[in-house]
This record gives sequence, structure tokens and C-alpha cells, in this order.
Amino acid sequence: MHLDQFNYKIPNDLIAIYPIKPRDSSKIVIVEKNFKIKNFYEIVNFLNPNDALVFNNTKVIKARLDGFISQGKISVNLNRQIKNKNVLWTAFIKSNKKPRKKDVIRFSKNFYAIIIDIIQNNNTKEYLLSFECSHKTFKKNLDIFGKVPLPPYINKKRVDEFSDLEDYQSILAKKNGAVAAPTASLHFTKKLLTKIKNKKIQIINITLHINGGTFIPIKTKNINNHKMHFEFGEITENAANKINTTKKNGGRIVAVGTTVLRLLESAKDSKGHIKPFKGETNIFIKPGWKVNTVDGFITNFHTPKSSLLVLVCAVIGKKITKKLYEFAIQNKLRFFSYGDACLIWNKNV
Repeated sequence: MHLDQFNYKIPNDLIAIYPIKPRDSSKIVIVEKNFKIKNFYEIVNFLNPNDALVFNNTKVIKARLDGFISQGKISVNLNRQIKNKNVLWTAFIKSNKKPRKKDVIRFSKNFYAIIIDIIQNNNTKEYLLSFECSHKTFKKNLDIFGKVPLPPYINKKRVDEFSDLEDYQSILAKKNGAVAAPTASLHFTKKLLTKIKNKKIQIINITLHINGGTFIPIKTKNINNHKMHFEFGEITENAANKINTTKKNGGRIVAVGTTVLRLLESAKDSKGHIKPFKGETNIFIKPGWKVNTVDGFITNFHTPKSSLLVLVCAVIGKKITKKLYEFAIQNKLRFFSYGDACLIWNKNV
């Protein structure tokens, strides 16, 4: 499949650089035979008692660090933690001068990292950094010197602001580890969650620590040659049982975000039943993949040539996806992380 099939032009003024407030007053497109635009808080009207919403409860850390190497200033975006006794992270780096192995990056007098390897992946360079401190000290320093890791398409237009600490975090965020937010969940407020619970709709949490690879566009001409990034995920036995029981009792499973959908598809058996999961996944859901774990999913509008846009095409097909995005542009909906959403029903289950 050629990459150009997953490309489109987005008017610059439709890229949301701030969220709508309150969160649940954003718009959502109900993807049925005829597309319907609703206020996000109306989503409760499209869910039934005994359905379940599955959320990603990962918590975004302050993953952007500005520092210095001997050659000059450097900007580091942490990507993925390597499980080790030492504090090891892969990272993306921006610098006017070419960083080299063994370079020392200083973020403050006592907080620094050493570049111990340079990894080429999908025409993108990743740097393996060793932070010379304990895990406890690293977390403290990250809170002090780190910044909100806003997506590139927002950072190009403005600097991060204090409000982003709250805005770029789900209200269900619990487990530290993500360097990007599960953006579909950013539309939910406490008030909306209360309405959902009062309607006897279950809320189930699983964890996928999203890394910076989610923002990297596919660069191979044939998408089948694209190598997906690895991310750590966990579905507890309790969460798996709740999902399977909901299905067994006739309730629908709705994934809140592509990250939830990817993790559920990583943990399924052939019939779409969910098994407990703890480990890494680099699952790439593309046309031809049968999604049978969920009845629907909520997602934002994604960037051109992204693996997330390909995922949407895998569920509803390229033709409907194209019509959906044309509809969103015509109706001046807001795109990407701080933008509007859509509810997509899965016709394959």
C-alpha cells in the first residue's frame, strides 16, 4: 500500500494549538451512514447501560529538556525508558551542531546525561542517554527542569504554557511513563464521567506508555515496510475479566483512543477475548487487519501519513476515512491533539 493513499492537506488554521474549555464542549463526529456533529458531552446519549469505556490511564511526564553540550544548545525529547538499574532513555535531539557519542548534555550543574549510542530507525535518529543519577533523583530533576512534551505541530506555533500541565493530561492519568498524551481522553470531564457512571456504563483502565514515536510520520513509500516503535503496556487480569464479562453480557466495548485499541489488539486471542498483558508491543494495525476486540472507538483527527490515520482506515476503510476527513475540514472542526474527536463504530464485530 502506497503512503500517498494516507495523505491529505489540512488547512493551517484548523490545527488546534489550545484546547476548548470546558473539555467536554469540544465537538465529536458520530461516524454512521450520515456523519453527525455533536457536542462531546452528548456522547453519553450514544452509549447504552452495560457498555464499557476503556481508558488509557498513563500519565504524561515532563519529557522535554533544554540543555547544553560543548558544541552549544540542545533540546532533548525523551522517548522511551529502557528497563535497567541505570536511568536509560532513548530520546530525540534537536541541536544546531551534530551530537556525538560520549557527549555530555548538561541540564543543570548536577543534572546531566551522556550519549552512549546513536540508533538509526526509519530514517530517524534516536539517541540512547544515560542519566548519571538514581531513579529517584531523576524523577525529582525532571519535575524541576522538564517541560510539557507538546507535539511538534503545537511547539512550532507557540511555547508551552503553565496551563498545559493540566490541559495535556487526562483526568484519569495515574501511572507515570508517557511522553505523549492519550488525546481522546482529554475530552472527558469529571461531570461527564459522573453522567456516564450514572447511566451504568462501566469505566475500565489499562495502561500504554505512549512514546514520541507516535508523532513520527511514516516515511517508507510502501507502508508495509514501516517499522513501528515499541511501547510498554499492561492489562491486569481484573481489567481483562471486566472487558470479557461486558462482552459476554451483551455490552459494547468502546476504546477511548487508538492507544487503547492497539493494546487490546496486542492482548487478544483469535476470538477477540482479552488476555492479561504486561510487556512491550509494536503492533501496526493497517488495512487487512481484523479488529475484533472493540465495538467502537473514540479518536481525534490524526496527522497525514501517520500510523494512527492508517489504523482508522483499517477499521472503516480508506474511502469512508477520506469522506470523514473531508467532512471535518468542510465543517471547520479542530484537528490533532487539542482538537475535536469522532466516534467510530466497528462493523467487523
